[in-house]
Amino acid sequence: MILIIGGACQGKGELALKLAGGDKERVLLNVHCRIEEELRMGKSREEIQETILEAAFGRKDMVLTADEVGCGIIPMDASLRECRETTGRILCVVAGKAKEVYRVTAGIAQKIKG
Repeated sequence: MILIIGGACQGKGELALKLAGGDKERVLLNVHCRIEEELRMGKSREEIQETILEAAFGRKDMVLTADEVGCGIIPMDASLRECRETTGRILCVVAGKAKEVYRVTAGIAQKIKG
């Protein structure tokens, strides 16, 4: 599995498709949105993490993208803070299990693991 992180609209999706050889079935975009959606449905961090990891390892050589959510102003709303923390903690686990991790800024990818 490969994880690509970075700010919004920085080129993560383009890199993901390139690394997946153009195979859209191997790309899971915006993992942070999936985490937020599942939190709204009342799922626990452990349940969400299991779902994300199952998706990541469900097919060979999956490529996941996620926005970095920990950089910036801390939200005043408690549910938004919980979402941010949960997303960060899950992405730490995903990054730990990934064979490669990239950070993308302004369309430029930097390999930070692998």
